[in-house]
Amino acid sequence: MRSIRLFLYGIPALLVLILGAAFVNATFLSVTKKNEMSIGTLGEPSTLNPIQQADSAASEIAGMMFNGLLKYSRDLEIIGDLATTWSLSQETTFRFQNNEEAVKSRDFLKSLFPTYPAWPVTGMDVEGDLLILHLSQAGLHDSEQIFKSLWDFNYNPLPFPAQEKGEKPRLFLAEPILKFTLRHDVRWHDGAPFTAADVAFTYHAIMDERVASPRRSDFELVSSLTIPSPYEVIVRYKKPFSPALASWMQSILPAHLLEKVDPAKWPEVYNRHPIGTGPFKFSSWKTNEQIRLVKNPDYFLGSPWLDSIVFRVLPDPLTLQLAFETKQVDFWGVQPWAVKGLENDPRYDLFSAPGNMYNYIGWNLRRPMFQDLRVRQALAKAVNVPQMIKYIIYGRGVQSNGIYTPQVWFYDPKVRPLSYDPAAARALLDQAGWKPGPDGIRVKDGKRLSFTLLANNGNEVRRDIATLVQDDLKQVGIEVKVEIYEWAVLLKRFVNKGEFDAIVLGWGLGYDFDQYAIWDSSQTHPEELNFVGYSNPKVDRLLSDLRQEYSRSEIIRMAGELQQTIYDDQPYLFLFVPEGTSVMWKGTYRIRRPGPHPGEWIDSPVTMTKAGWSYDMEWFYRPEYPPKVKTVKSSSVSIGSKASAP
Repeated sequence: MRSIRLFLYGIPALLVLILGAAFVNATFLSVTKKNEMSIGTLGEPSTLNPIQQADSAASEIAGMMFNGLLKYSRDLEIIGDLATTWSLSQETTFRFQNNEEAVKSRDFLKSLFPTYPAWPVTGMDVEGDLLILHLSQAGLHDSEQIFKSLWDFNYNPLPFPAQEKGEKPRLFLAEPILKFTLRHDVRWHDGAPFTAADVAFTYHAIMDERVASPRRSDFELVSSLTIPSPYEVIVRYKKPFSPALASWMQSILPAHLLEKVDPAKWPEVYNRHPIGTGPFKFSSWKTNEQIRLVKNPDYFLGSPWLDSIVFRVLPDPLTLQLAFETKQVDFWGVQPWAVKGLENDPRYDLFSAPGNMYNYIGWNLRRPMFQDLRVRQALAKAVNVPQMIKYIIYGRGVQSNGIYTPQVWFYDPKVRPLSYDPAAARALLDQAGWKPGPDGIRVKDGKRLSFTLLANNGNEVRRDIATLVQDDLKQVGIEVKVEIYEWAVLLKRFVNKGEFDAIVLGWGLGYDFDQYAIWDSSQTHPEELNFVGYSNPKVDRLLSDLRQEYSRSEIIRMAGELQQTIYDDQPYLFLFVPEGTSVMWKGTYRIRRPGPHPGEWIDSPVTMTKAGWSYDMEWFYRPEYPPKVKTVKSSSVSIGSKASAP
């Protein structure tokens, strides 16, 4: 009898105690919180190896542990990171019948220099039948003008054989050269010195087919990488490559740990417990729970103020919201429906800005049903994107009109998105031969117009997109079956293998115009980013030409043509560009970052910058743990040399 009473009364009492303890823990966690930042993430990172990752969750974490040679400043200027200085020059080579003609051509050009002072020629050499010009800036324009001058006066250079299949013979070779001088005071998290050997190793690893790096296309035009000294790197390119500087923001890997390890073993020995050079060091990874980083006291810019950062892996947006409200995480990427209720709440600091990302549905163009442009156009016209913007993101966004967003300087606002028009969609499907069947679903050659649409679990926006698309397409006679998977499963089983019909995803973009890796027809293999299998020779040409262009006005023109061409092809159903909003409990953090003069610091609240509110995260501090450093007022800081984007 006593045992029965104990069961009847003891179990409920135990539950009450557990719930009470959980409530107390959640409510008072912030009071006992250590000098630690807690960030919630909805995706389990695929890997912490920066040259193999392609998901935003992994990139955010790895960004705290690794450095590139260069980086963006708060104002989106290119500045030094592991490199202190750099220079970009070019060698342009003309070929002649013999040495005598090469010498005459050199002397002729020298006589022209007073007439053309804008030519950036710093020197000329003759080697046999070759005339080599040294230019202080890269690009084709100046070399083309010099070639024209030679030709006009019957100094006729011979063409060079084509270097790539399908390419025309070259009138001259234009080979840009990047020279980096590296910092001497950088150490890996295990204490080993960072040197140029690490840069060389990272480049060769990216180009190694066994590594399957999605960054490979950024370095395919490199013809050689040499290291004259432990702190010098010289990179020579086969032809002009205007995104070259941005590509060297790629995180660098430690040669001393990986150069003798088969890449097949990297997942065991490195990818889940990496060693970097960044402000925070890896501490632990509990799958589907959290990843903990601790401060790097030997960081070359100075030890961070926080002792640690914890990235908590949460299953869905509601759990993330509750974790924020109970102060178990410090920041919340606010769902659109919740923004209005937070804007005037004095308890919070909100950071909002138009997003540099877009949501889309990718059609697998290897599937016969999606190979007809009329079908893809019908799909776009049948989906009510304005309704999505109104009801899914509560009006906080704009309709996407292609591969760029309004936040970048080369975006073309003249590209007009297709309008919602179900009647036009039905007419296009009729033209394509898809006729309504007995149950209303369209049929062609005995096959139903039916496909499976995939989305990832834990993302309410993408789940809602899938649901609305399913309803809208049913109205025009298309059957859509929705399947939801965990993020890691979605990537591994479907995206990376190209094994899907259609998929709801989003691209978080950088600030560079180069999208070769996403759209070029050569990038359609497993693990590569053109996973929808898109191919258009005109787009391939534009992507290649853009990579060789340094003129801002020409980049704007060609990027606009690229944006229009891809949008017209509808390889994706381009949906919307959402506004991004993050919220922090008011006063939880401040920033104390290095000032423009040695030993000086700038103390300020957390504010939005062009590069985002979290740009200076290594210098965030909790007011209850104030750094003891001198504080000055100043407006900006640059570390190392800098160069503006084109």
